[in-house]
Amino acid sequence: MTYALASLVGLTLLLCGSVAALADLARERQPRLRPQGGQALTGALWIVQAPADRWFANGEPVSRGRLPGLLASQPASTEIRFLPAATLPLGQVSRSLAQLRAISPRPVVLALPQQEP
Repeated sequence: MTYALASLVGLTLLLCGSVAALADLARERQPRLRPQGGQALTGALWIVQAPADRWFANGEPVSRGRLPGLLASQPASTEIRFLPAATLPLGQVSRSLAQLRAISPRPVVLALPQQEP
């Protein structure tokens, strides 16, 4: 009887461990946001505007007040790309792009995800 109980406990632990491992595997397979066209983040500064006036620079949160200094501190070879959230109204995207271009010493390019046919 003890052999059967030990086997049942071992099987239960193995089953629970397998289920936990499947959850980790599923989490690892989720797609990650990457720039379109296979472009790497190196050599480019990606400025993302999210709803509620939240800003990110290469994935790190940044305040609107720090943007001018951040843009001015970039090396001359850095491309500056603006990626607005899809939920932002077109007028707000246009105003934000104009503001970024006004405070940046280099051109700011609007980067929109391309839709496949």
